[in-house]
Amino acid sequence: MRTERVTDEATTDLFYRQLIVPSFPDEQLVTRESLVADLHSGVGEVFVARDEAGTLLGGAVGSWYEDPRVMLLSYLAVAEEGRGTGVGTFLLGHLVRDWAQRYDPCLIMAEVERPDRHTGNAAHGDPAARLRFYARLGARALDLPYFQPALEPQKARVHGMLLLLLHAAPRFADERTQSVAAGPLRDFLTEYLVETEGEVARQDPATSALWQGLDRAGGVA
Repeated sequence: MRTERVTDEATTDLFYRQLIVPSFPDEQLVTRESLVADLHSGVGEVFVARDEAGTLLGGAVGSWYEDPRVMLLSYLAVAEEGRGTGVGTFLLGHLVRDWAQRYDPCLIMAEVERPDRHTGNAAHGDPAARLRFYARLGARALDLPYFQPALEPQKARVHGMLLLLLHAAPRFADERTQSVAAGPLRDFLTEYLVETEGEVARQDPATSALWQGLDRAGGVA
């Protein structure tokens, strides 16, 4: 098995159609055009895993937020026949090491469904199993009432989500108290909401609750 960083539109389109679209609910999907635009502008990265024959086994998308210096793992998808064979572990381990070295980020994050709020299905996977997968690789869920912003004007927010910490620069994570500095998180979430929804609607109950979680003394547990 090998990983490769994708730079061409044809492979990106194949990965999007074959793996991303079947693996995620519609409200969690960006458009193919948006993904390609991010790839060309340098704010998005696409990696795929292949076997020795070149068969596409899985892939991942990262979104780089330069000002807050936060990388978001937007998608991690494995072909149905490759699930449970180590493809996801191989991809995620490679990506976290690569991004930590190349970008020197404050944080590397991922967003996943809460198992107590989402049931999943055969196509989109089991939220409980997905959370166990990330936990085995050292991810920690942040104590925030997180929701995924509406990715397109015609789509709704996805509530009942978890924001996972995959990596933190030492100066932003206190291992003794098990907390993360709120500053980079707040800057990242501000940029994410403005990018997707056009504003940070602080008067909105869900956004207000999220910001209250960021404003706790001592950082975010």
